[in-house]
Amino acid sequence: LFGDKNAKNFTMEKFSMLKSGMEVHADIISAVLRSAALYDGQSAVSWMQNRFKNSSSEHERMNILSAMACFDHPDLISKTLEFTLKEVPNRNKFVPIAAMAANIHSHSILWDWIVKNISELEKMHPLHFERVIAGVVPSACIENASAASEFLTRYIQDRKQLKDAVDLALEKLEINRRMRFAKI
Repeated sequence: LFGDKNAKNFTMEKFSMLKSGMEVHADIISAVLRSAALYDGQSAVSWMQNRFKNSSSEHERMNILSAMACFDHPDLISKTLEFTLKEVPNRNKFVPIAAMAANIHSHSILWDWIVKNISELEKMHPLHFERVIAGVVPSACIENASAASEFLTRYIQDRKQLKDAVDLALEKLEINRRMRFAKI
């Protein structure tokens, strides 16, 4: 993220090892996958999607899903979101979506995608769905806070069980919005 050349070279070397079927130490695999998402783009997304589908390790699959939230190109972010919707089990969908909330490159895409696919996302476990709302709204909706607030206020009218999660997410959104646009 900060452009350290040695770190980039190290992680990309380890990712090359992974792609060729070699082992990478468990302590660094998450960082290697995240770096690959950032620096290897299309090659990394294809490899990660394939590896996710073929992995028998739930831990590895979670590392891959977290790393898939780190792409910086809109096409790769959209590709990851569509993959998440179609290929990731409902029990794990929240992982890349909530993690993407920390990725500033996804913010222009993420909220609109959630609104468009909300009926499909509602199939997740309610706690996982709440994690998505709580993770995405406070960060990815700063630029369109009023639209997100209006949508969620209408949305929870028929979904009272989400009221606390939505209220908390909107409160955090307002705090973040004020901090972002504060005149210092």
